[in-house]
Amino acid sequence: MKTAIALSLLLFAQKSLQDDSPAKKACKALHEKYPELTAYGLDPTYIEANTDFYTSSAFLGPACVFEPSDSYQMADAVLTFQNFTSPFAVRGGGHMPIADAANINSTGVLLSTAGLSQVQVSDDKKTVNIGPGNHWVDVYKGLEPYGLTVVGGRLGVVGVPGLLLGGGVSYFGNEYGWGSANIASFTVVLANGTVAVARADNEYSDLFWALRGGGNSFGIVTNFEMTTIDAPEVMIGVASYVNNEHTADNFIDAVHDYAVSGTKDYKSATIPTVEFIQALGTAFYTSFIFYNGKNESPASLKKFLGTKNGTSGDNGLTTLTNSYSYRSMYKWTTELDPTFPLLKGDRQRFYVLNIHASNREAIAIVHDTYLEIAKSELPPGVLVAALAFPAVGEKYIEASTVNGGDPMSLDPEGAPYIWVEESITALSTVKDEQLDEFYDKANSAITKRLKEKGIDIPGFLYLNDANPKQDVFATYPKENVQRLQKIRAKYDPERVYTDLMPGGWKVD
Repeated sequence: MKTAIALSLLLFAQKSLQDDSPAKKACKALHEKYPELTAYGLDPTYIEANTDFYTSSAFLGPACVFEPSDSYQMADAVLTFQNFTSPFAVRGGGHMPIADAANINSTGVLLSTAGLSQVQVSDDKKTVNIGPGNHWVDVYKGLEPYGLTVVGGRLGVVGVPGLLLGGGVSYFGNEYGWGSANIASFTVVLANGTVAVARADNEYSDLFWALRGGGNSFGIVTNFEMTTIDAPEVMIGVASYVNNEHTADNFIDAVHDYAVSGTKDYKSATIPTVEFIQALGTAFYTSFIFYNGKNESPASLKKFLGTKNGTSGDNGLTTLTNSYSYRSMYKWTTELDPTFPLLKGDRQRFYVLNIHASNREAIAIVHDTYLEIAKSELPPGVLVAALAFPAVGEKYIEASTVNGGDPMSLDPEGAPYIWVEESITALSTVKDEQLDEFYDKANSAITKRLKEKGIDIPGFLYLNDANPKQDVFATYPKENVQRLQKIRAKYDPERVYTDLMPGGWKVD
C-alpha cells in the first residue's frame, strides 16, 4: 500500500513538474486567450503540424501547436514565449530536411503559419502579397487566373518562407536572380512585438537587406510582397534518358555545355539529376527542363532535350521519356506534386557543394566519386542517393544586386557556378548520423581529388541545400556576417530568434 501511494505521489510530482515547464505555461496562456488557435496531442491540427514534414526526423512532438491568423496574434505569441522563457519553433512548408529546422520537441511550442495563407494580387497586378503558410503550388494557383507568376520554388511542395529567407533558387533565376531579389517588402514580427514593414527605401532598409538570404535570426515574416512576372504559361517538363555505356559522359557533357553556354540564354533553366538506386546498384539520369517562353527546342537546352523516341542522334543524350511542354506553373506543380506523398515517413538529408561550372573535369570528379562511394559506403535502408547539377549563370548574380543586394554578395565574374545538391532518401529506421557519415566520406574524397587536380573550390554554400554540419555563414563575406550580427543586435538584442528559437542557421 505504501509503495502504491509513494508511486502515485511520484507520478503526481512528475506531472506537476511537467505542467510547470516554460512550454506548458506558454501553451496554457495561449490556450486561455486563443482556444481555437491552440492545439494539443490528438487534435488534427496538432497532428498535421507535427508530421507534415519532408523528413521523418522532424516528427518531434511539441508541447502544443499555436496557429495565428494575423501578424498581431503572432506577435502576442512571441511575447508570451519571452514571458515564460519558452523555446519555440516556426514552421512554413516543412521541406527543410533537418529535424529541428521547423519543429521542436516537448520542451517548446510550435508556431504554425498555416493560418497565414494569403495570396492577394495588387490592383495594378504588379505585386502579390504571399503568406508564409503557403506552399508554392498555392501561390501558382492563386496567380494563374491573372496570367502571372513569381520567382518562386521549383517544386510546388516547397514552402514559401524557408525558400525566400535562404535566398531562393528558381527556374526564373537566370533571368531575375534570387527569389529574395524579387521581394518588394517583408512584414516582420520583431522580438519586441512590433509588426514592421521592411522595404529597400524605408527605416527598416537594413532589415530588408538581412532578410534577403540571412535566414531566420531577425524576426518572423508574416507577409512577402513579391513582384509578379507576366508568364501565363512556360515550357517545362522532365526528361529521362536511355541508360547505356555513353550516358554518363553524355550527361556530364550536357551539364558542362549548359552551364558555360546555356545559362547565357537567361530564359532557360535545368536541373540535371543522377539518382543511384541502392537496391539495383544502378544510376539513372533525368533532367528538369524549363524555358520562359513558347520555345519547343531552344539551342541552350538542345543536349537535355536530346533525341526523342529512343532513336540515336547527334544530341548526345537519348530520351526515354520527355514531358517538356507548354503549361502554367500551377499545372506543372499539380502534375509533379502527387508523387511526393509517397515519400512521407521516409528520412531525407541534404548536402551542398559548390564548383566552377566552366571546368568539365570538376563536374566529372564530383559525379564519378559520389557514385563510387555510394556503391560501397551507403548504409542499408537507403532508397536513393542523388546528385543534381543546377547551373547559376552570370546574369543570375547580376539580377540579384537590385535594391541594395543581399548578404551572399556573390561575384558574377566567378560564374557560372554549379551548386551541387546532394540528397538522400532512406527508410525512417536509418539515422541522420549514418547519412552524415556517408556525406563526410564522399565529400572528403571529392575535395581531395579536386585539390589533387589543382581545381579551385568556391567557398559559397547555398543555405537551403546545406547539411546541418556545414557552416553556411562562414562562406558569406566576413563583412556581411558582421553586418548581419549588428542588425540582429539592433532588432533582437535579447537574441530571442537565436536562443529561444534554436532551429535553422544563425549568424553567430
